[in-house]
Order: sequence, then C-alpha cells, then structure tokens
Amino acid sequence: MMKKIFLLAIVILSMLQVCAASDSQLITLSLVNQDPDPATSGDIVEIRIGVENRGGEPAENMMLEFIPSYPFSAVSGESVMQEVGTIGAYKYDNDMKIVKFKIRVDRDATAGQYDFKIREYKDQFKEIYVDQSFSIDVESRQSAEVIYIDQVELIPGKITPMIFTVNNVGSSPLRELTFQWENEDDIILPVGSDNTKYIKYIDVGSSAEMKFDVIASANADPDLYKLDLTLTYNDPVTGEETKISTKAGVYVGGATDFDAAFSGVSSGEASFSISNIGSVSASSVTVQIPNQPGWRVQGTNSVIIGNLNEGDYTIASFNLQQAMQRNASSSGFQRPSTQDAAVLVHIIYTDSRGNRNTIVKEVPVDQSAFVSSAISSTAATGTTFPNGVRRRSTTSNLWGTVKWYIIAAVLLVFLIVLRKRYKKEKFKNPKYTCKMLFKDMFKKKKKG
Repeated sequence: MMKKIFLLAIVILSMLQVCAASDSQLITLSLVNQDPDPATSGDIVEIRIGVENRGGEPAENMMLEFIPSYPFSAVSGESVMQEVGTIGAYKYDNDMKIVKFKIRVDRDATAGQYDFKIREYKDQFKEIYVDQSFSIDVESRQSAEVIYIDQVELIPGKITPMIFTVNNVGSSPLRELTFQWENEDDIILPVGSDNTKYIKYIDVGSSAEMKFDVIASANADPDLYKLDLTLTYNDPVTGEETKISTKAGVYVGGATDFDAAFSGVSSGEASFSISNIGSVSASSVTVQIPNQPGWRVQGTNSVIIGNLNEGDYTIASFNLQQAMQRNASSSGFQRPSTQDAAVLVHIIYTDSRGNRNTIVKEVPVDQSAFVSSAISSTAATGTTFPNGVRRRSTTSNLWGTVKWYIIAAVLLVFLIVLRKRYKKEKFKNPKYTCKMLFKDMFKKKKKG
C-alpha cells in the first residue's frame, strides 16, 4: 500500500514540474566546442557556448559575459559581453543559439584542464545573474626551439666551426635532450665527430650551444643547401618524449682568395702573377694598381683578366715606375732604393653569389729590377743618373744629330772634286769616261 502511495506521489510531482516548466523559462548553457582543441598556451582560443530554452515561455533580452580568470584573459578589441537576444520557448538541441567568445591563454600555462566562468544575465538586469563553469584542455607550447645557427655560408673544402643554439622557452627545466642535424645530399658533413649531440640540462630561459666542425664538399656547386634539424626531449609536464623537427639553409660557395707575386720587369713593364688559391671560381677579375707613394703607373692602372677558376693563374702587366722622392735635406731628388719594397695590388672579382669583392695584396718587389731595366733601356740613348736624377747626355744627343750633316758635307765635297777632275780630263781627251776616272783615282791612291 505504501509503495503505491510513493509511486503516485512521484507521478504527481512530475506532472507539477512539467506544468511549471510550461509556464516558465528553463535556460541551460553548454560548451559546444573550442577552436583550437586543445588550446595552446600563449594563443587565442574561440569558445562556443550553446544557449537553450527548454521552458514554455520565451526568454527575452538575455546577455552572456565571459569572466576572465587565470589562465584565461580577454583579447584586446574583443568584447567579453555578448547579447543573446530573445530565445523562444522550447528552443534546444538543433534550435539552440550559439554565442562565441575569443579568449587568450596565458603563455606560461602548463598543459592541463582549466575552468572558466560564463555569467548569464536575465532581462538585461545585471544585478540578477547566474554563473556557470566550463573547462577546456590546454597544452603547453613547445618547450625548446633551435633559435640560431652562427654560420650561413661555407667555403667548399674548408673546415668551418658551426654552432647551433637551443633555447628553453618553456616554464620548466629540460633534461636529456638529443640534437641531430643532417644534409640529405651529404654535401655538408661533420668532421671529427658524428652529427649528434646530447644535452643533459637546460634551465628555464637558458640556452645551450652545440659546436660541430663541418666541411662542404670541394666539388659542391655554389648553391643553398638544406639542413634537417631534429631535437628530442622528455616533456617536463607530461613525461612523454617530444620531438621537434625543423630545417635551416646554409649557402655553399661565396668568396675565394688570391695570391699575387712579382714576376719581374721586361721591356719597361712590370708583371705580376695572379692565382686563384681558393676553392670557388671567380668571375670578371680585374687587377688594379692603386695610387700609392713611391710608385706611379704610366697609362692604364687596371687590367681585365676575365674569369679565373680555382687553381688557375694568369699574368697582369703594368708600365710601373718608381716615383722620385724629393730629399728634404737638399734641393734634389733621392735615387730610388735598390732594396726590396712592396706594391699594393687590388684584385677585384665577382663571387658565386654575384657580389663584387676587392682583395688587397701587398706584393714584395725587387726595386733593383726596375733600376736595371731603366739603365739598360737608356744606355742606347746616352742617359745617365747623376745625383740620382735621370738626365739625358747633351754631347751624345748633339753628335747623333750633327754626324749626318758632316757625312753629307764630305760626300758633297767629294762629288764636286770628282766632277772637276772629270771635266778637266774630258777636255784633254774627249773619249775619257767615268770608268777611266775611277781607275785613275785608284792608281793614284795605290802609288801614294
């Protein structure tokens, strides 16, 4: 009997509740979804709140407000208050209204599930509200990142130290890290070790450097080559192994180097041997002798020699002369020194990246070669160097000019004498000839 009475009471109460709901509002809120899911610390996440009315009476002028609390905060430019408007009776499930909020997750938030509150205002009366709590999943941003490579260019065939830097950007210390890099073409390889380094510990906000000695193949074409970088470590929050994969570019090629040597002086021209001692070809090579104390160039001071491959050499010649230097203690000029000196030589070229570079070389030269060349070239013209000043011989120059006049005068006198002798003999003997004249002169010379 008691059991029947209890069941009857339950039925009556249910009927009363249904009747009450049909005569009132029954508002429910729910978290429909979030984007992204899970949210990431430091990022913005959009949450979508579903608003339903399961009552028989419309709900008018509803408003929802996001209540900021750690690790969630308002986004600049986004309102934390959203107007819902009117929700008709029995609007639920597919008929619910969706209200969206954009909120920011604190950058230092660790992975986990966090609660946030949505406040519901009825009929725009802010003194009447109901708070409801919801929770969303948050994952930590990657705790480590490879932030720096100190080398962006490698010279083929040359061992170069390369340093990778790993930074702990998370909120917990990192332990047992493994770093590895690889070039899939094997153009760039480590020297003296493998391509893996182990890091025991990196504190929060700290970094660790890993140094590798690397070399690029001497046969590598100038180009940009990809390095695949991999970093694995145990996540301090979840305890799971985390793997970061990224890539970096390293240029192989670039600049080269030259050697310059003095080859000697010939026919008044000084020659220099220019050789490409680097491992990269050089284009549009120009050799130049700049203005400098003690030397001067007659004519052009630049020689274009074109392209010069690695290991090749060529000769550049200039009409290079020693400049006289005035002696401060006298009014004359100093004799050029015969000791070794140096000439500045500029080698200008275009590298494999298209950049124009200038290499300055100080080339030792034997000054006696210039003096010897000057003496040999001026001996025929009677040039001397008294007191170190180059002067041309006046006597030698005068004789060189007058001797031809003397020879011409002697020949002229000789011809006049012959003519008179011929006329005299012809007058005596009409058959007298020039041949007989020369015979008579020869006989006379022989008797004499």
